[in-house]
Amino acid sequence: MSRYTQKSFTGGVLSPALFSRNDLSKYSIGLKTLKNGFVRAEGCVSNRAGFELICEVKNSNEKVRLIPFSFNTEQTYIIELGNKYARFIKEGALILDPETQLPVEIETPYEEKDLFNIKYAQNADVLTLCHNDYVPMELSRLSHYEWQLKPIDFQPQIDAPTGLKAFWNGGGEYTTTYEYVVTAVKKETYEESNRSEVVSVVGEIESYWGATEYITITFDAVENAAEYNVYRNVNGIYGFVGTTSTTTFKDEKIEPDLTSTAPVFTNPFENNNNPACVNYFQQRKVYACLKNSPQQLVTSQTSTNNNFNISRPLNDTDSINMTLSEREVNEIRHIIALNDLIILTSGGEWKLNGSDGAFTASSSLVASPQSFYGCSHVAPVVSGNMILFVQSGGSVVRDLGYTYVSDGYDGEELSIFANHLFENKQVIDMAYSKEPYRILWCVMSDGTINALTYNKKQEVSGWHQHITKGKFEAVAVIREEYEDAVYVLVNRQINGQVKRFIERMASRYVNKTQDGIFLDCSLTYDGEPIKTVHGLEHLEGETLNLLADGCVVLDKKVISGCIELDYPASKIVAGLPYEFELETLNLEGEFTQGLTKMVNTVNVAVDKSREDFFIVGTNGDIVQNSRSVNSANDANYLHSGNVEAFVFSNYSSEANVHLKQIYPLPITINSISLDVTVADQND
Repeated sequence: MSRYTQKSFTGGVLSPALFSRNDLSKYSIGLKTLKNGFVRAEGCVSNRAGFELICEVKNSNEKVRLIPFSFNTEQTYIIELGNKYARFIKEGALILDPETQLPVEIETPYEEKDLFNIKYAQNADVLTLCHNDYVPMELSRLSHYEWQLKPIDFQPQIDAPTGLKAFWNGGGEYTTTYEYVVTAVKKETYEESNRSEVVSVVGEIESYWGATEYITITFDAVENAAEYNVYRNVNGIYGFVGTTSTTTFKDEKIEPDLTSTAPVFTNPFENNNNPACVNYFQQRKVYACLKNSPQQLVTSQTSTNNNFNISRPLNDTDSINMTLSEREVNEIRHIIALNDLIILTSGGEWKLNGSDGAFTASSSLVASPQSFYGCSHVAPVVSGNMILFVQSGGSVVRDLGYTYVSDGYDGEELSIFANHLFENKQVIDMAYSKEPYRILWCVMSDGTINALTYNKKQEVSGWHQHITKGKFEAVAVIREEYEDAVYVLVNRQINGQVKRFIERMASRYVNKTQDGIFLDCSLTYDGEPIKTVHGLEHLEGETLNLLADGCVVLDKKVISGCIELDYPASKIVAGLPYEFELETLNLEGEFTQGLTKMVNTVNVAVDKSREDFFIVGTNGDIVQNSRSVNSANDANYLHSGNVEAFVFSNYSSEANVHLKQIYPLPITINSISLDVTVADQND
């Protein structure tokens, strides 16, 4: 008899094609099955928390998209973006108008079919939304209850001066015409306006000016202007002649500086040439994939959001306009700001920066291809300094990060060891929760979620699958207090009708059984003891499980929105059940492949768990493990330590452990040990 112990599960679920590859280092830390549980960076596995009901969407017959909106760590929201509307959620509750008690809602132009191709980027309280078929829009939070969506005005954020006049102060024997324009400079940001209308004046030829001769330019004051720049025409170019903080300027034969010229207004998105994606990089706003030029990229001026003015010749701070040059026309799908600007196209991955590392309009920009996998429309996420993205076909997840050796960006195929989870389906939405567990959540086209616990530096990369009674359709993550909250859109069939619910994953921090939420589409009651649980109309006709003061209550049907308990309880969680399932790989030695084996005993090391989980025997029977005396005497007791599990095993070609938790109770598995008898080859 031999004893085997698996102390880590950070390899996650492995593909059936690897079930005989015990020579791989990942085999010893991998799993055959992990459903509704997740790998933790420490090496253990926990069952996932349940999803709490937030609200039903405005129209359950239509899909919606969930978009995070984060001003800071305290002011965070989830946007329910639906067919031509948007509603708003904060900390697990739909925002209601304080006067009408109706959901706060605004109109949008976006149709249901276009929602998941909208790209967005946020700066403070403004979220920019882009799609080739719609003019770029900005969503602004004016207050908790007031939101505004409007087309972007691609003009400087300060008006040009008006009312210009020019006067010649001097003689006039040999004269010529002088032309001037003036710009206003905004307080705080020092953004420069468009140039004013041209003002002209007839004065003496400059070479004949006397010491007391000059030209005076006057204009009307501009609101919020810190100063004004004055430019004079030289052969069609308006060169800089000076700055004034008043509305009067005196040109005393100042030589125009033709290296600093008056701004030229440009709007690269005129005539509905709408951009498809947006981000920020080195104090510039970057747009890409214009409708008529899918490989084009344009940026605002430095320290501005929507000012695309340029100068002749170009200044460092001017708008940048460039087009990727490659053999095929591969549209730009995403732009990500790292040390370089990373451009993900439908056919490859590029890095972009100045040749000297400075991203300026007057320097030479270098766009270098890094790889040629291509990216889908699903928004990438950033983990540390690594980009996680979905390959163009939708069924492969990759990472991409800087490597010092090559001075470039390279990555790995993250889904390769669990590719059976991606066969014949695509990733349709994706989000990343950094705290506390660093998990990438991938919503699949079949309604499941494939999730990846990912920590590059610790070499943790383990997949797990999550299912519910229904289909996941969207996911978003936002910071709430000390954790990243995972929100999902779930399509459920309730009482014969389609119901689309927005739900939020509960916290996995559980110190007492009654505080855990391990039921989906769930609601929680916490108050005086009751026997009748009200408010369950959203699950009318469904059979639910409950957790009542730490005790499991099974198979209660919702009738008229209520469930009757057999005894009163003060803390009750009611919702749809789901199963946690973990199955280890076949434990093989160097010479045991193909030999029959029998598992004699199993020891499971758990942490803050209930011991009454279930063991699946080799014959398929499911047996509940016995409870300890402590658990029997205290419904809120959670055990940390070793638990001996009873197994019903026969000789089989596989020797593994198959665990389930079908109750809404917490379980965390630190390690699994088993004693195995291997049949003699001659038996």
